[in-house]
Amino acid sequence: SDYPYYQQIPGNCQTTGFNCFTQVKATYLLNLRKGFLTADKRYHQALRYMNILNEPDLKMPATATTGGAQGPIQMGRALISGFDAILDAEREVGVNGPLINFTATFSYAICLVCERFAGKPALGQIATLDDAMRNPAKYGYAPRNDITAAYVQRFVHSFNTQNPATDLQHQFLDDYVASFPGLPVYIGEYHRVPANQTQDLDVIMAVAENEPLFLGISFFQYQVAYWKQGTEMDFGMF
Repeated sequence: SDYPYYQQIPGNCQTTGFNCFTQVKATYLLNLRKGFLTADKRYHQALRYMNILNEPDLKMPATATTGGAQGPIQMGRALISGFDAILDAEREVGVNGPLINFTATFSYAICLVCERFAGKPALGQIATLDDAMRNPAKYGYAPRNDITAAYVQRFVHSFNTQNPATDLQHQFLDDYVASFPGLPVYIGEYHRVPANQTQDLDVIMAVAENEPLFLGISFFQYQVAYWKQGTEMDFGMF
């Protein structure tokens, strides 16, 4: 949920210097205690991936990819402090058994102010998060848990896109595979509305079959979100 990051009034983590530890830990503790875990404190078998925040590059702050140099720093701090909070909540509750994986799903925007991949969609944001997980002090954060080890062991990258399947390899995957070996990636929201869906989906699934690090897509979306209106009405299958 976006709630602890910027919707919580008062006290969201935009008001605490983009340090989201306190807000996210409180929220995730409730998740663990109210349904995420079975009676023996194992994750419910229906859970496999947990999204820390959807499209943080458009929210934490909204100018993370287009403003000044502080934007990526603030975004990185928000994500690693949120991840640290989740790990701390797991430790406090005593989660055991097979652990789930985590992600932070970026938009397909080009990050104009990121240190790397300034001309490539989504990659600058992913590189910023990778750097923050490995060098938290650079982002003004002192983790309570070993976020670097947890990142390497449990993290999966992801992004959303409306681009056609034919864009993926040269715009994203070639550079991703070279730069982030061992870290899988998937598309959290995928739907090229104007495309022939059968043809486009055949192409994207063939890419997933041929590239081991690319886990695949989540088609956006099953049912029309009638409450959203506007162009959002174009995406549902039913």
